[in-house]
Parts: sequence; C-alpha cells; structure tokens
Amino acid sequence: MPHIKKIELKGFKSFGPQTVKVTLDKGLTVITGPNGSGKTNIMDALLFALGELSTRRLRAESAAKLIFHGSETAGLEKAKRAKVVIQFDNSDGIMPVDTVTVTVSREVYRNGQSVYRLNGRRISRTHILEILSMAAISSTSQNIIPQGTITRLTDVTPGERRKIIEDLVGIGQYDAEKAGAEEKLRTADISIRTAMGRIDEVQKRLDDLERERNELLRYSFIQNEIKKFEAIKISNDVKEIKDLLGHFIENYRQDYYDALDGINYQKTLKDYK
Repeated sequence: MPHIKKIELKGFKSFGPQTVKVTLDKGLTVITGPNGSGKTNIMDALLFALGELSTRRLRAESAAKLIFHGSETAGLEKAKRAKVVIQFDNSDGIMPVDTVTVTVSREVYRNGQSVYRLNGRRISRTHILEILSMAAISSTSQNIIPQGTITRLTDVTPGERRKIIEDLVGIGQYDAEKAGAEEKLRTADISIRTAMGRIDEVQKRLDDLERERNELLRYSFIQNEIKKFEAIKISNDVKEIKDLLGHFIENYRQDYYDALDGINYQKTLKDYK
C-alpha cells in the first residue's frame, strides 16, 4: 500500500509564499502545535491535492479563499496561487505509474482554475483520480478522517455505517465505477438508438434517390427511343418524298417530250401543206 513520504505546501491557506515541507515516516507520525498553527490545514491540503471539490469540506468559502491572503504583521504579501504537492512511496507498484516515487500536485488560482500534475506532467483531474483509485486512495474515502468524524460514527445509521465499511474495503469505489459504467452504457444506448434512427432516415432517403435515379434512367431510355423512332420516321418520310419527287419528275419529263413531239408534228404538217 503506498504511503505519503512528504507534503509540500505553498500559498495554501495559512501557509505563506515560502514552501513548507512536511516529511512523514512510514509508521506513525504525530503533528503537534498550538491552536491556529495550521495542523488542520495540513489535512485540508491533503484533501485538496487528492481532488476534493467541495470548498465547504476544505473549510473555505470559495477556491480563492484557499490562497494565502497575506499577513501585515509578518510583512507577507498575498499569494497568486495555492499549491500542494504529495509525494507517495510506490515501492509495491500498486499505482499504475512506472516510478518508485509518485508525485501528485494541484494548484489553484484566484479565478478558481485548478491544475493537476502527475510527476510534474499536467493531466486531467479524472485521470489522476483513476490512478489514485487503483491504490484505494480518494478524498471521499476513509483514507483521511477529519476532525469530529470518530464522534459522529456513533450517530450514523446502519446504512451509513455500511457505506463507511464498504469504502474502507474498497467496495464503494467499485460501486461508484459500476454506476459510472452503467451511466456510460445508458448514454451509449441512447446514442446508438439515435444513430439507428438517423440511419433509417438516411436509408429512406437513399431508397428515394435510387427510385428517382431509376425513373430518370427509364425516362432517358424512353427519350432516346423516341428520338430514334422519330429519326427513322423522318428518314422514311424523306425517302417517300424523294420517291414521289422522282416519280413526278419522270412524269413531267415524259409529258414534256410528248408535248414537244406534238409541236414538231404540227410544224411538219404545216410545212408540208
């Protein structure tokens, strides 16, 4: 099981702009100090670095209130950001990271934007939570027990107590992942149904286009046949006209010769007389 080797705080709540390092041994480590010295803020820093989003749980009004607001007595200006770095010992390799020491950090700026890093490389909150969950580490589990939690255990209902036990043994994490997977399946099912509906619409449109294409092909074929038959008819009409014209010319020529012969005959007769 990974354990925390070191915590670094800079500009987080009561910790000023100078980096404060808290080294933890593998066994029991006790942090002591007077009230208001920042002991609980170290616990808040752990929750913060592990991805806690509830500022109420971090005992702050907003994300900007997590940033050191300055100190007139110490002459320290307010910080531009709050940063917490947690260094884990990953000797047993439970975390799916190829390093013996795993560093998880989170920074928050006054506009509320958070930046998460794993071994110095910027990654998303979702990704870093998945890696921590492999080692059963979470800000919502029983890895960290805030002040007053032990007292409240005596007042919880059996259902709440069961949830606490499930979180301790890791069942709660799997239930959360199962619920998330089921939600993704439901979303995927809706997407598939939507896609199928669109496919049906596209298929109907394709069928309509195919029908229109076939009708256009039939129309083009018929038009071509009509043109072909019209050309044949015109060709026949031209032939008939040519034949008729030839017959007419032949008759006209014969009549012309007959008339010419008659004229010559009359002339001959006249000369004879």
